[in-house]
Amino acid sequence: MNAFAWSQVLAAGAFVSGMVSYQLRDRRHVLLCLTSLAVLNAAHFLLLDRTTPAVMLLLTATRYVTAMFTRHRAFFWLYLAAAVVGITLSYSGPLSWLALAGVFFGTFGSFQPTDRAMRKCFFCGNSCWILHNILAQTPVAIVMEVAFFASNVVGYWRLYGRSAAPPAQTSEEANEPGREEPV
Repeated sequence: MNAFAWSQVLAAGAFVSGMVSYQLRDRRHVLLCLTSLAVLNAAHFLLLDRTTPAVMLLLTATRYVTAMFTRHRAFFWLYLAAAVVGITLSYSGPLSWLALAGVFFGTFGSFQPTDRAMRKCFFCGNSCWILHNILAQTPVAIVMEVAFFASNVVGYWRLYGRSAAPPAQTSEEANEPGREEPV
């Protein structure tokens, strides 16, 4: 198989991780699945010689791991600064700005105190990545991001949209380190 075919296989693996993630309620479990998605998707873009999204996605993977353990404001700013440095070092044209926008929304969402707020930010990030992947002409990644957006809609509706009452806070959310300083 050539590099393009392998890249699409990796994107398909990322797809599975992402579809699972948006159906989970526990914030940490969602972030763990999204870490797997980011690593596989970064490898996908490296095989397509798209350095900027690969760098952004590797940064995203480390951000998800960090956000599983803290939502402290300092980490939010650290990851935003790292994204700007990543763009500066790997800039390859206008598509790089879409990658940065997708990373910005994901970073903001990752450090939100609740799954609900995180998902709303991810809607915006998914939209940026959908447009990026259309312009990068990577078919599996396009389908993947559209499906993630749809899965997030379904998951959000399933978890939060059927009743007017807000969901009870999970014990994990109540006891999570860094809770006192969300972004």
